[in-house]
Amino acid sequence: MSEPTTLASWAAAIAAALRVRGCDAPALFAAAGLDYAATKTPGARFPVRDMTRLWQLAIDATGDPAFGLEVPRHVQPATMHVLGLSLRASMTLGDALLRMARYSRLVTDGADIQLEREGEHVSIVYRAPQHDVPMADAAYEAFMATAVRLARAMAGDDAAPLVCEFHHRAPADTAIYERSYGCPVRFARPRNRLVFAHHLLQRPLPGADAQRARRLDADAAAYLARFDATPVSQKVREWLIRQLPAGEPKREAVAAALKLTPRTLLRRLADENAHYKALLNDTRRELAFAYLRQNRSGAEITYLLGFTDPANFSRAFRRWTGRTPRQWRVREIRRSARVAPKGRSCKIAP
Repeated sequence: MSEPTTLASWAAAIAAALRVRGCDAPALFAAAGLDYAATKTPGARFPVRDMTRLWQLAIDATGDPAFGLEVPRHVQPATMHVLGLSLRASMTLGDALLRMARYSRLVTDGADIQLEREGEHVSIVYRAPQHDVPMADAAYEAFMATAVRLARAMAGDDAAPLVCEFHHRAPADTAIYERSYGCPVRFARPRNRLVFAHHLLQRPLPGADAQRARRLDADAAAYLARFDATPVSQKVREWLIRQLPAGEPKREAVAAALKLTPRTLLRRLADENAHYKALLNDTRRELAFAYLRQNRSGAEITYLLGFTDPANFSRAFRRWTGRTPRQWRVREIRRSARVAPKGRSCKIAP
């Protein structure tokens, strides 16, 4: 089983909550092994293992064990990819919660979400899948608080759960949890879950649009189909992007991260007409172009691409383009200026 991941846009909500607290979000991301810039890349995903480190660093930096409850305030529809839009197009609250469970892997495959009917109650149950990468307690708190916040936004302030239960032990202060979820909160329970009254799920939603919901469902299903069938070469590329700042990764390290032997990795890549060295080279080249357009310094790009010194980066860049990084950047600026609309300046984004 491949390592579970979470949408980088979800991490962007964590970053926003950190900034409100006056914390250095980019520094905390770097300490967790995450590329802060990737939070603005559509469809980018972070390993749950690194996200778990980020949650702990965020709690340490803020000194707030309940920091996860702050994150839902910064969640936008786009934070959850197409899922956020499809929830609001649902006919009833029950339809929305069903979609949340069905397409939750859009946001993260670090936890399984299921709906369970128990008499007059319906539970949204959050379970850890069968892998060795546990999600942070704060992650469960944030996901569940987001579900409650969305339910209230879509169906009214009284669309609160009857009870909220967590598997982890109770913190020193539980009052903030009851205020956040709007219901009694219990800890040290067998599972993480939100319990709603069944009749509440029949409530129609003001943004209901059956045709749009079906179209968004199709988009979500297509995304998951591509996600489940992600080629090994793409997984290698994503891993390289995350690991390059630590230095040029060895093939053996990539294989271990993907839970493959080096021989199997080479065979899988060959089946896709790909080669490790070529993937490493192409990934570095594409990132170099992106970082230069962002006006990053040569020293920073050297670090981000895993080169030992700027001279090595410059030599590699010359092989790729026939120009130095400075010459290439000047050429891009002039090209951008030529295509900029009249009366407007065109600048490289900082």
